Amino acid sequence: MKENLIKFSINKFYYSDNYENTEFGFISPILKRRLSALDKMVLSALMGTYTDDIENLVFSSRYGEVDRLIKIISQYKETQDASPNTFSGSVHNYPAGFFLMNIKKSIPYTAISACQNSICAGLLSAVISDYENVLFCHADVYGSQNYALALNLSKFNKDNSQEFLIRIENNIAPNDLSKKYVKLFSGETDILKTPNYTIERIKK
Repeated sequence: MKENLIKFSINKFYYSDNYENTEFGFISPILKRRLSALDKMVLSALMGTYTDDIENLVFSSRYGEVDRLIKIISQYKETQDASPNTFSGSVHNYPAGFFLMNIKKSIPYTAISACQNSICAGLLSAVISDYENVLFCHADVYGSQNYALALNLSKFNKDNSQEFLIRIENNIAPNDLSKKYVKLFSGETDILKTPNYTIERIKK
């Protein structure tokens, strides 16, 4: 296989942009009060795709907990102080770390923010990871709408998994590709061009 070609398989796929219809029953009432809407959607996405063989977690987000950051800035401007709990929850990788604590697993994870290319960079990082079984999650907020996407992926093909091929190349492509990733991994389309690579579904 040429160096600019990378094959991987998707074992589980999850996407939600509807907070009201997202399942949070696995989160205790006490913990729910500590979590933002985006946190809960990330946890739901990760819980929906996690399996015991996962060795690595990659989380990407362009904005992260932007609502919490705005709250901290406003609070500090008014009182010259900030809540430690609010601050800890504003860290970009907070949902990923919280998820691992919640399932009591100590596996390595990476958090990525690459501006408008965050989802592209995050997926590529997951695919070229040194681990065989990786959980990838991308989450963000646009206006008042949160969304979360998660993939349980492997370097090899498993039963009932879907194979894809990444070709590293420069393309003329729009930067905001989140919805296009959803269409690709849900089976609506077979190819996706990003600024840095092209993903193709391998048809069986």
